Amino acid sequence: MGMLIDVLSKKIKDMKDLRQHEDRRDNKVAQDALDRRFKELTIQIHSLMAALQYTKENMQFQLSDLVLSDLENLLIEHKDVVQSGFAEKDAINQAENDFKDIQQRIKKEWSKQYSALTSATISTLQVISGIDSEHVSECMEGIAKGSAWTTSIGDFKTMVNSLSEAKTLISGLGLDSQIIAFLQKMNTGKATVMDLDDNVLRWLKEESLDKRVKLSFAGGSRKY
Repeated sequence: MGMLIDVLSKKIKDMKDLRQHEDRRDNKVAQDALDRRFKELTIQIHSLMAALQYTKENMQFQLSDLVLSDLENLLIEHKDVVQSGFAEKDAINQAENDFKDIQQRIKKEWSKQYSALTSATISTLQVISGIDSEHVSECMEGIAKGSAWTTSIGDFKTMVNSLSEAKTLISGLGLDSQIIAFLQKMNTGKATVMDLDDNVLRWLKEESLDKRVKLSFAGGSRKY
């Protein structure tokens, strides 16, 4: 009987040891997963802050006071995730959700800034697309790299360079409002002989475009 009790006691101890080992293993797996989430969130926040700094310095992008305040709170939350020495589940859940919310709001604010930075240049590029279509297309594609908010600084650098290149291209053409109006009409097929005044004709000759411009009769197919 005594031997049977000893065997049972040993089995019970072995079972307890196994359960403790399994608990430690499961806890480690869960903790490792939380630590990986914290590391990924840290990388994302770092990328976000770098993108915000670049766009502020190079594109005058300034966040609203409300988003700035929430961003400051997120940085505090991020630090508190590991206040116990390990990433805590509830804290990291909250920080991840707040990060996603801030990203969405930054996207909306960036959309307005992008439009303010690019609308005039894009409009003019569309007007001159018939003059140097390849160069204009390259500029347009580069500018569009920054159309949606991203934490990829490379896309913003491409946008900045393309805007600069586009402005150089536009300024080199010596455009004024009258010539732009004429080109807009040309692009829509609405230019007429009345639009060919001395100023426009002089510009067409200076840019060697006078042989490329064709006007058509309204409602007809003959072109001159």
